[in-house]
Amino acid sequence: MNEAIAARAQISLVSQESRYLFRLGGDEDVETAMTENLDPREGSLTTRPTAADRARALLDPARCRGLVPHDAGYLQTAGIEIPATRGFGQQLMRTRFYAGVYQLGRPIGLRVASALQAPGRDEDRARTARSLRLRPGHTVLDIACGPGNFTGTYGHAVGRDGLAIGLDASHPMLRRAVADNPGPAVAYLSGDAENLPFRDGVADAVSCLAALYLINEPFRAIEEMARVLVPGGRIVLLTSLAPGGRRDRPHVMVMERLSTMRMFGRDEITDFLRALGFDEIEQVTAGLAQTVTATKR
Repeated sequence: MNEAIAARAQISLVSQESRYLFRLGGDEDVETAMTENLDPREGSLTTRPTAADRARALLDPARCRGLVPHDAGYLQTAGIEIPATRGFGQQLMRTRFYAGVYQLGRPIGLRVASALQAPGRDEDRARTARSLRLRPGHTVLDIACGPGNFTGTYGHAVGRDGLAIGLDASHPMLRRAVADNPGPAVAYLSGDAENLPFRDGVADAVSCLAALYLINEPFRAIEEMARVLVPGGRIVLLTSLAPGGRRDRPHVMVMERLSTMRMFGRDEITDFLRALGFDEIEQVTAGLAQTVTATKR
């Protein structure tokens, strides 16, 4: 680096698990996070962008002003307001208490909802990764990721040249995700599923698992997931299913009011995906749960 360039560089090192943040001056203030790479197959010391740095590169400036590091290890989206909660279910999801018991409660809840047909944790994650057709080098978004159980698995599937981003509105959940499911190809963001901060067509795969029924505008969220997918990209949605597959029945409306969770009709999601231009649409139902997979044309 010559003296002119060196004079313009303002370098501040922030050590965090062998990661360093370099702030470069110039016409534009650019943050580039680099991490040491001591892999002997690549020769002597080199530098490699971190997952957080690569997540920044996917942002749409019109939708998000940037990402601000949080003390807990995840990134906060700047310029995006998290929607207010509308019911008890959403409020519970954003509490530290629920984030702490989620790991125990989720498998039990899924088994009850799916009439005891849901697979175990490891099988569930592996099956979802297969449905997304993840390969090394892929970029995958896990929307409403919770404590990152699936995000971490995706990170292993896409390898160090890939990227798995978990996005959630709950700060307690993101704290758990960073603590429980980190990885060199994994980044976590606070954000709004209805207004994703990413550019169009940045992801090879998107999932939203056991959360769509708590999002204020679920079909707006699906539109956003479709927007950020590349043509040929895969989507997996695990959500609720109204008893009998019909949402317009009185007892289903009562269930929605009491639970503050939306119960989707049998054809609502599949028809919506088809209208958005998806094909290879498959739906698996079990009890009060449905899993929908599809490919964007």
